[in-house]
Amino acid sequence: MPFGRLLAEPARLPTTHLYFLNAMGGMVGRWWQPGPLRRPIRVIGANCFVHGDAMVLIRRDTPRVMREALAWPGRLAYLIDDDVAAGAASPYLPESYRQRFARFEREFHRDLLARADLLVAPSPALVARLEEDAAVRCPVAAIDPFWPGCLADQSHFAPLAQGASLRIVHLGSGSHHAALGGLAPAMKRLLDRHPDIRFTYIAAKAVDPALEAHPHARRVEPKTWPEYRRWLGRHRFHVALYPLVPDPFDRARSINKLIEHALVGAVGVYPEDWAPARLVAQGALTAPSEPVDWEVALEAAVAARGGLADLAEAAAASLAKPDWAGRQRALWGDFLGLGTGRKRP
Repeated sequence: MPFGRLLAEPARLPTTHLYFLNAMGGMVGRWWQPGPLRRPIRVIGANCFVHGDAMVLIRRDTPRVMREALAWPGRLAYLIDDDVAAGAASPYLPESYRQRFARFEREFHRDLLARADLLVAPSPALVARLEEDAAVRCPVAAIDPFWPGCLADQSHFAPLAQGASLRIVHLGSGSHHAALGGLAPAMKRLLDRHPDIRFTYIAAKAVDPALEAHPHARRVEPKTWPEYRRWLGRHRFHVALYPLVPDPFDRARSINKLIEHALVGAVGVYPEDWAPARLVAQGALTAPSEPVDWEVALEAAVAARGGLADLAEAAAASLAKPDWAGRQRALWGDFLGLGTGRKRP
């Protein structure tokens, strides 16, 4: 979901907000601040930051900035939130996605893996793959996303007892197209059987002709990152679907959708073999690994409507326990030499 540079405040990558700026923004300088008041972290690019001899590159930046990162004489931390090699080879991704991944891997990603002094990744599967990569000769640290603000409460579940429509959502992007397409026929049949269900999904184009034409399904156009954050805050759902294809790229995804589901107040339905969902195991529903096998799980979610509020509350409680921001500040503060009581050599 690309969105990039500071003098004109261009849009930045969502990754940069979720894994750096939301937690560290208070220490990032602004070009207009006078010297004595300037904050300690300097902005080098939309997604690249420096303090002292340490540089942090979040995913990618302009070719010029990425070349600067490769030539940086100090220490470089490189955060990557996708399995780039798996994305370049995935038969489930649109061709344009595969080409972008392949080009990025060829032009910068492989060199950045070899150059980095610290790699940072947001899923156990991706951390494990990076640790096994022959090009990687540095430590690999795990990180989780941080969303500021409060998770949704469960007040929107109360009208279900009076017969209100059950609202189901799929929060995805183009990279989720194949998984959503796999369960689309089952979702269409579910809507046919239950006229009180409404299904909302995000996609740039039709995923399935029958679902596209269904009166109780609504396709929402993809949004810019600021628009998407506002949209999440304004909407509430009861169930959120997160099918994944059995593919290394999909299985290396982070817990970010778990948090997005809690932001809209929904109970997530996740593949039973997707380990990150264990974080909200007491507040989630499970489905088979293959999206085409989800019909029974979808019916089970509908049948469970009377207990969905309790599940959503349990999921929100699980996600509220970790200090996501504190963990990021500790990681970045240590690497950048900020707030650690010592300066890096």
